[in-house]
Amino acid sequence: MFKVLQIVVYLFVVCFTNVATADDPAPRHSTAIVQTIGKVQPAVAAVYVRKNGGQGAGSGSVIDPRGYVLTAKHVVGDAHVVLLAGRPPLQAQLIGTMPEYDLALLKLGRKAFDRPASPTYPLAGTPPAFIPLGRADEIMLGESILNIGSPGGRGIVVTRGIISSLGISGGNALSLATQSSNGFNQFLQFDAANNPGNSGGALVNEIGQQIGLVTSSIRGEEGVHFAVPPDTIRQSISEMLNSELRHRYVSGITVDPQLGLVTVTRVDAASPADKAGIKSGDVIVSINGRPLRDPIDWEFTRFELRPEQKIELGLKRGASEHSAALTLAKREPQPGVTVEDAAPGLLSRAAEYDPRMADPLSDDVRPAGPPSVIAEVTATPPNLPRDEHYEVLMEGYLKIDEPGLYRLALKSDDGSKLFVHDRLTLDNGGNHAAQLRTGWADLSAGLHPIRIEYYEDQGHEVLELLMAKGDEDLRPVTSEELLHARLPE
Repeated sequence: MFKVLQIVVYLFVVCFTNVATADDPAPRHSTAIVQTIGKVQPAVAAVYVRKNGGQGAGSGSVIDPRGYVLTAKHVVGDAHVVLLAGRPPLQAQLIGTMPEYDLALLKLGRKAFDRPASPTYPLAGTPPAFIPLGRADEIMLGESILNIGSPGGRGIVVTRGIISSLGISGGNALSLATQSSNGFNQFLQFDAANNPGNSGGALVNEIGQQIGLVTSSIRGEEGVHFAVPPDTIRQSISEMLNSELRHRYVSGITVDPQLGLVTVTRVDAASPADKAGIKSGDVIVSINGRPLRDPIDWEFTRFELRPEQKIELGLKRGASEHSAALTLAKREPQPGVTVEDAAPGLLSRAAEYDPRMADPLSDDVRPAGPPSVIAEVTATPPNLPRDEHYEVLMEGYLKIDEPGLYRLALKSDDGSKLFVHDRLTLDNGGNHAAQLRTGWADLSAGLHPIRIEYYEDQGHEVLELLMAKGDEDLRPVTSEELLHARLPE
């Protein structure tokens, strides 16, 4: 298995074989910080990667004892070997990505390779340690943090610093102060030393919680580094696993990943959960008799479920406890529609909007009047009423040649939304610089009605529609894939 990488990994195995255990006595000079490092170190990963014919390295962290490793999307590639303290090199499979936040999930597998005279691995065969995720609303400006990763692939290195900023979006502070957007406060800024290879690693607080995932730095500026905050990580885990769409089952249960308990926030009508009597506000405390520790545990458990599987949920409702049995329904892909006379392009309409509106896409008022036909999705279709403060509505059909699970994406400056079969698939709303947002759709081969809503406030005009099958790289949707029902003469 990629011999050059095998040799490189072997050279650094010795850095990971000596690991303290809970039974080892702490030295008299052991501080709280040293103890925190000792607690999280077994869950800190060095990630070695083969991609594009070459090798690379990054960092990661185990976030679930079933062996799920959180890392950065720009770290992952075609094949992966993960090193954890006290364990042999392990193969790791890419489970999912979240390109807009540079996040990826790997799943640990079997031993990657054996070599003569390999060292002893004291933790081999035992469930991996994991680092619990902290909460974004508990992070404090100036609090001490540890940046733990494997810079240069040379073993676990710890640096220390503080949280320098709770919300960095890359925009001008004056302009951000006058706008409201889901694009702001996307990153934490920290000042602990950070080097190539730290990407994907854990930013840990003094009590051993992961409160960020290291992504990037501003080269040329001293001590300016960025991490994805825990609320974004929590929300993205569900999207990366994409359990119900990926494995094609329906439970009808939605939980809030930001809460401490597995709290049901929505139950779909006529779903298995609805039929089993589960209600919004119920707290799921167990599944098939196994206690659930938090919503992250729930998400990874859902990834193991399959259609027509029977499960029993332990529930707490107020002061009472009871159980509910349900059978997961089989999910069918969204069928296409028949269009009698389809023609190339989308129908586009544009109109002015009142710039005092915080979000022109939040109401039901849409551009009307005779449409123009546009060949591709664009922020500047013909016949715009003005250069700024305008809203655009684009409607038509997306042609899908092969059935499957598709990631759809809008990159826009300012706000945009995508509807598929009149269902909101992704929301990139609010005033913001060009940013990407994605959503999933399980589509049959054929034509699928889409609607794109976009508005331009001030500044650059950007709107792009992209797609990918599964976890392939996103690509622009071509003009051949966009159609509309031909208008009567």
